Amino acid sequence: MPQAPSHPSRFVRPALPLSLILVAVLTACGGGGGGASDPAFPGTPPPVTPPVTPPASNANTPLLLTSSNARSAPPQAFGYGVVTLGMAQTVVDWSAGFSDSATLPKACSNGGSQSATFTDADGSHGVSAGDKLSVTYVNCYLKEVDVTLDGTINVAYATPPNGQQLSGTISFAPGFAESSGGARQNLSGNVRFDYANVNLSKLLRTYSDSQPLVISVTDSASKTTRSDTVTLLEAQHELRIDTARATTSLRYHLASEILGGSLDISTTTPWTSWFDTLPDAGELLLTGASDSKAGLRVRPVADSSDLDVVLGNTPLTSIPAAAASYLWSSGAWLPQNAGLAKYDIKPATQSGLSLLIAPDLTNVAPGTGSLSWVYSRPLQTLPVGNVFFRPQDGSFGTIAANVSYQGAILIVRPASQFVPGVTYQLSFDDSATYPLRDATGNSISPPGGAVQVKQSIRAVIGTNNAAPLLLGAGASLTLDASASSANGQPVNSIRWRQISGPTLTLDSTTAARITVTGPASSKGVSTIELQVSNAAGETDTQQLAIQVLTDFSQALLYTYRIGKGDLVIESDASATEFAYARYYSDNTTEIMSSRERNFLITLPGNQTWQAGLTASYGPGNTSGVTGYGWVGDDDCKGKSTGSFIVREYTFDSNGQPASIAIDVDDNCAGVTTQASIRYRSKVPVRP
Repeated sequence: MPQAPSHPSRFVRPALPLSLILVAVLTACGGGGGGASDPAFPGTPPPVTPPVTPPASNANTPLLLTSSNARSAPPQAFGYGVVTLGMAQTVVDWSAGFSDSATLPKACSNGGSQSATFTDADGSHGVSAGDKLSVTYVNCYLKEVDVTLDGTINVAYATPPNGQQLSGTISFAPGFAESSGGARQNLSGNVRFDYANVNLSKLLRTYSDSQPLVISVTDSASKTTRSDTVTLLEAQHELRIDTARATTSLRYHLASEILGGSLDISTTTPWTSWFDTLPDAGELLLTGASDSKAGLRVRPVADSSDLDVVLGNTPLTSIPAAAASYLWSSGAWLPQNAGLAKYDIKPATQSGLSLLIAPDLTNVAPGTGSLSWVYSRPLQTLPVGNVFFRPQDGSFGTIAANVSYQGAILIVRPASQFVPGVTYQLSFDDSATYPLRDATGNSISPPGGAVQVKQSIRAVIGTNNAAPLLLGAGASLTLDASASSANGQPVNSIRWRQISGPTLTLDSTTAARITVTGPASSKGVSTIELQVSNAAGETDTQQLAIQVLTDFSQALLYTYRIGKGDLVIESDASATEFAYARYYSDNTTEIMSSRERNFLITLPGNQTWQAGLTASYGPGNTSGVTGYGWVGDDDCKGKSTGSFIVREYTFDSNGQPASIAIDVDDNCAGVTTQASIRYRSKVPVRP
């Protein structure tokens, strides 16, 4: 069944019943009827045309275009061109809904029904070459095309050309028809189609098959049936969400029993519009016998809702643009309009800036790179102030956001990945230069909303309780992703990569458990990224910053854990300030980090700095040492008590420390801090 309108960049099918166009044409050709208004263009006076007897010439004979037939031929020709696009888009919409063999019925708003049978020939659980689709309508009114359909459409899927998603042949089974207002039109024959849905563009193309498309209509008064044949068809419709523009082009040959001759039809100027408006450009050209020409084109008048019907370059009459087709607009597919009985499409100058499509914020993946809002016009690239994702429960940190523009798209990208399971509130601060504006000054409020981050898939990097640190030449670290999960089950795809910092060696990029090794002599912070995926294609990423201290020339490292908190690593791997270790003649050792961590102890004269030394410090100690000991909190400076053990202590030829490794247990106001201090030493730190 056709999917509910949910995306503004889908192609919108024609709103004018083609059967009414043909009734008007038959009436103008002497086949019954008449009345107060032209049924093809309700609410407007009918063209004043004398009855014309259809010429006796064959439908394949080039038709001489005159003021009599030029009033009806261009709307008829336009309708034939777009009806194939309309049927193809119906197939695209149906195709999106199938994942296995199934028959899916659905009631229609007028009491009719629609159903589909999809045959998954290759068992791929998705539409692919060799699959088949059969769609049957029974007196089914479709709001999107504003007609009632009866009969069956059959689709045989083929291998798509490069870069496209769908391709195949559409066949109209005998008896397939559309009807409106008592008129009935039958379609038979085949057309081919292909469809590409890429990042910014949705492109639908239909073209002739070996069996032509035949459109037949019966005049209700005379009961006469006449058929028109479409060959050499090339029709395409593109929607681009970056420019907020829809473009339609047509080319085909028409052999018409209704008009009494043949015509060549093409768009000399493609039909174009903004997403929610009538066309602002476009011209359809009909070429007949003796190079006679007629056409249908956008009126060169601002705010016009009409199209001109012309003979040569002379306007003969006008018709409502909305009556010809909604093809050029995506208005019928705007989510906010899905429940309306009719779609409100305006002239271009009467439509302001509006939000067409917003991202689904209720199920955002943690590793999502960006969220995008699509508007009805390209946006001015205004400077933006502070934009944040703030956790609603306050338990996790605020994430800054970066804002960028891509034509009609506003992109908001979190500076770091979301925490799974957390709900964030997107906030544009008052200092931001807003509201949003388009090129003509129309404005709209910035986007917002609660971003609910899903937990269905998790990427977790484990290090077996080891600090994320590579200390000393040849140091290695084990990273383990086996705790990553997708809906409670193991993930089926793992990818590791380094994204910054000194180059590390990874023994695998796809294993759950890998070993990373540091360079021979380097200092800095390396970032490793883990990406995990599940069978549904969902992904999550996790990053780990690894401090690299394999260059010992000035390597100073403090690691500590306050109470039962997380292990903190501070080193001069990423610091820009000084760091040093000094030994003074009074038996004092001072170790200062660039983060203002400090260790200061003076030993009594009968002790020496060497491996194995243990002592206590602080008020009341009996070891004879003096000094602050571990300084991690200025409020406890000189008040804390503690003990330390020297794991390594060597001197250079100048009597200054060559390497130091000290572990400290410090007590400040009843809170214990376990710390490791390493200066040019590769003695492992405490976990």
